[in-house]
Amino acid sequence: MRADPFFSVVLATYGRGRCIAPTIESVLRQTFSAFELIVVGDGCQDDTEAVVASFGSDRISWRNLTQNCGSQSFPNNEGIRCARGAWICYIGHDDVWAPDHLAELHALVGRDRAADFAVSGCIYHGPAGSEVYYTTGMFTDGKAAFRHFFPPSSFAHRRDVAARIGPWRDPRLIPAPVDCDFLLRAAHAGLRFASTGRVTAHKFAGGHRYLSYLRPMDDEQRAMLLSFDRESEGRDAHLIELSKRAGTFMSLRYIDFTKFKGGQLFNRSRTSRGLNRPPLRPLSQRVVIEQSDESRALDWHDLERRSIRWSGPNPRPKILIPFTGDSAQVAIEIAGMAPGARPEDLSVLVEERKVDHTMERDPDGTQWLRFVAPLSRHGYTVVSLHTPVMFSRRRIYRSPRRLGVAAGDIVLDPLP
Repeated sequence: MRADPFFSVVLATYGRGRCIAPTIESVLRQTFSAFELIVVGDGCQDDTEAVVASFGSDRISWRNLTQNCGSQSFPNNEGIRCARGAWICYIGHDDVWAPDHLAELHALVGRDRAADFAVSGCIYHGPAGSEVYYTTGMFTDGKAAFRHFFPPSSFAHRRDVAARIGPWRDPRLIPAPVDCDFLLRAAHAGLRFASTGRVTAHKFAGGHRYLSYLRPMDDEQRAMLLSFDRESEGRDAHLIELSKRAGTFMSLRYIDFTKFKGGQLFNRSRTSRGLNRPPLRPLSQRVVIEQSDESRALDWHDLERRSIRWSGPNPRPKILIPFTGDSAQVAIEIAGMAPGARPEDLSVLVEERKVDHTMERDPDGTQWLRFVAPLSRHGYTVVSLHTPVMFSRRRIYRSPRRLGVAAGDIVLDPLP
């Protein structure tokens, strides 16, 4: 067995299967080698264990909880329990690190021996094409920990922190997200936070990608890994500048979590990710799906009057079809399009395959997007609308928003 590592890296995972590979690769590529990687499944029943084993590395250990608990809290606590390192790191199962991430954290710990938390700069990447980038973790004032959120993929802490402030908590019992709760408890306990001042973590948040757990993908993570093989300083500087222009640099601030009930934000996040879904039903007759107000990440804005939702900022918003069958004639009410966009600019994909569509108007002026969708016989079907997205200053919004199409009722008719 290797000597005790300096860092124990905890990777909590569920439902990613082969898509976890880029995250593991980014850990194994670290230039600082005194680490172990503890992958903890949250009751995984897919091929995650086989994917982990395929790396054949003695730096990696695998554990799987006996049941799914639905949160990173329980795998994180198990990882801490098994850790041999003096410092604990975390990496989200859909995030990646630059090769010098651990080296930068280690150097910071060496410079600031009073630090309890070492934090790297981190860029949140919105869905591809959304032009959404948040930058966090770049601070010089330790009091920033009381105001600003740092994702777990960006920080390391001394191993005894959990003993000093308590373990990661059950998300169903607390109003704040578990990572916010953990960090705020540490800040209020007087623990010291310090930043490397460099971006070395890239977060592709599942909570920003509607249905990310229902249809996991790893194309963004693999593209980022490839970019590390080239000069990346210019890219990161460019993304930081974009976030500054958009007002999203160090803008991930804590809100008043006391306004929420225990587990309320947790369940909202599960809905965005596709973990909480409507029950499947066979499509045996015409069904009208009205727009509802559940969270749909960055694919769709909030529900408006007349049961309309605008898409955006993701230019490829998804629609969940919770019906099984052979195929269906689908009609989506289109109540508006982004300024300057034309109907011919819109395309429709069913399970990532493009299908033909038409745009038709009723005598009353209602516009419908119509197409035939092959349905899954045993599962959900996901439709994607690829549409131009433009900035708009609509009165209902306090600041400009990126809008695509405004969708109303969705009508499904079974086809033989």
